[in-house]
Amino acid sequence: MNSTAYKRLSDIRNEFERGVFLALYNSPRQRLRRGIARVILGIKHGLRGALFSWPLYLLPLAATLLQKTHLPLIALLLLPGLALSGMILLRGVREDYARLVDGCLLQADYPGRLLFPANFRT
Repeated sequence: MNSTAYKRLSDIRNEFERGVFLALYNSPRQRLRRGIARVILGIKHGLRGALFSWPLYLLPLAATLLQKTHLPLIALLLLPGLALSGMILLRGVREDYARLVDGCLLQADYPGRLLFPANFRT
């Protein structure tokens, strides 16, 4: 694999090379790959978030076992935690997207690069 296969748009100074890059970058195949990359990153970070904050997701189950008078208190405690978990998840997806996908031509091995970036050299 050549060394220019993973060159970012921001690294290209030659106008001709930039034009060819943009033509490829805006192709339907690359747009589809970027969309799939968003889904893969969302699943990856969603699973990590679920494994990290599983006690937070058990609170609604515990609330069903309690008396109905405690449900507003449980909801009051649960909603900020879920909102914070969602914000962390979205931030992680955005950071990985910016680092691994945005401004790059995605090759056929991009799912592995998104899931296990340490195993690939760029």
